[in-house]
Amino acid sequence: MSPSFLSSSLFLYLINDVNAGYTLPPRQSLSLNSLVSRSRGNTSAIKNALTSTALQAIQWPFFLPKTDNKISVDCENGFDPSYPWRFEGRFIFRPSLVRVPIDENDFPPCSNLISIFGYSLGGSVVLEYDVSPVGPYREYVNMGGVVAWGSVGVGESLDDESETVCLGLGQWGTNLYVSTQVAEDVCQQVWGLPATFADIELEENGQRLLDGPDETIGDAPRRKFNISGWNHARILSNDKNSFSIKRFGNVPIFWTPTIKALWAPIFFPFQGWSRRIGKQRSLPVHMLRLSASAVRLKRCDRMHQQSSVEKSGGEIPLGLALVVDNVLIEIGRRVTTGNLSIFSK
Repeated sequence: MSPSFLSSSLFLYLINDVNAGYTLPPRQSLSLNSLVSRSRGNTSAIKNALTSTALQAIQWPFFLPKTDNKISVDCENGFDPSYPWRFEGRFIFRPSLVRVPIDENDFPPCSNLISIFGYSLGGSVVLEYDVSPVGPYREYVNMGGVVAWGSVGVGESLDDESETVCLGLGQWGTNLYVSTQVAEDVCQQVWGLPATFADIELEENGQRLLDGPDETIGDAPRRKFNISGWNHARILSNDKNSFSIKRFGNVPIFWTPTIKALWAPIFFPFQGWSRRIGKQRSLPVHMLRLSASAVRLKRCDRMHQQSSVEKSGGEIPLGLALVVDNVLIEIGRRVTTGNLSIFSK
């Protein structure tokens, strides 16, 4: 059986399922294993079929099987060539005062963690992506504090210490969790962004936004994050005065994915200073562009399984959240001296 014939047959099979009332799963959840079971185990033929024109025509799947087991984004879905990847959806940022690590080895490398009396401004960010290069998924980020004087490499090679600039002020994320395995893979292998697969439950109902309690589930322990009142994050569908979905902003932000930090769009032509240099003396940096249709401040509480500050890891919630709806996050390629002028405009 030729690969092109098999791919056409699989395509028609899926269409027949839809016509028969079967709801096609999201792209990332329709795995190779499910296709194998549908096609009586002919794995090699299916792999060839997935690379054929028929399925690529409908951009399914975004990730094709690779013989070297490496992941790459086969579809750059950005609107602007300078920002080849885009994410659309909504997010909340729930600020808290968080206790900084005692051991400096737990500080982010190539930057400085800013604290007062042992606390910094952190919290959590919850994102729901309706559109991304890997399909819809969710993110939960623990924010560890404010950082300054980040040393980033802008040479063609990060080993070239002569091509280094300094970022002024940003916010550091300690842990990033994603709701799909394919999102974890692409974060790690495309952007060098440490990510962990987890369950992220967004419950629509609730009188207010509530972050928590977090759980550990399964025989192979996996984190689960529970956020209720998510209907309050859907500003455009809840606000009767919102008639337009036009986005505003185009706010530039520097992003150092290896330490999960976002920075103000200001850089200085010298190398940053850090108490913890680590194995790598400078960080890779990308430029993000952020725009949105609606921004609100809303009440948001934090619930821990234990209520005391000590048992909650020293976190002091501020009781509110910045809610941003119909957001567009555009990611540029790594910033180098060759394209720095483009992002500096």
